[in-house]
Amino acid sequence: MPRPSLKDQRSHEILDAYLTCVARFGLDGATQERIAEEASVKRPLLRHYLGNKDEMITALAEYVIAGFADSLEGLCQALPEDALPSDLVELLFSEDSGTDPRLMLAYQALVTAVPERPDLRQGLMESLTEFLDVVEAILRRAAKSASDANIRAATQGISAIFVSMDALSPLDPPQAWRAELKLAASMLATALEAKK
Repeated sequence: MPRPSLKDQRSHEILDAYLTCVARFGLDGATQERIAEEASVKRPLLRHYLGNKDEMITALAEYVIAGFADSLEGLCQALPEDALPSDLVELLFSEDSGTDPRLMLAYQALVTAVPERPDLRQGLMESLTEFLDVVEAILRRAAKSASDANIRAATQGISAIFVSMDALSPLDPPQAWRAELKLAASMLATALEAKK
């Protein structure tokens, strides 16, 4: 297998720095100066590796979507075929879930840019839909007698709770909130498991 090129490696480092800046300062606050400083490169190299501002945003969206795809694949691999909804909740809300909170913060920043950048919508929607589909499949497998409406409601509820956990991270909320969010998701999962 050939080694990754220096351009690929440097692009990845710059995208990771961009992700950090967007998570910290938002899409508009992630200036080229901040990104260059975070990546420890000179500002002109950003354009060399990622292009102009629009191309940088597109590259960031692709990077975030790829990061979510990797996390989703890891989630699927970690859950056994006969996983219960409570197993899913346990994995999603574990302290070492392997999910990078920067991804969710950048995702949210990209979502807010969709009115000005409608080209971002499809990729972001597909990424979210894939996540919802995985959650729904696990819930459906474990609660075969539950109605479609209840499965979809639980899917949306557990997913929204999971998303809000990272969305709140800039506030540095009390640790108890994480436990309460997990309990709320567990209550939804338990309600479905009871309908088996």
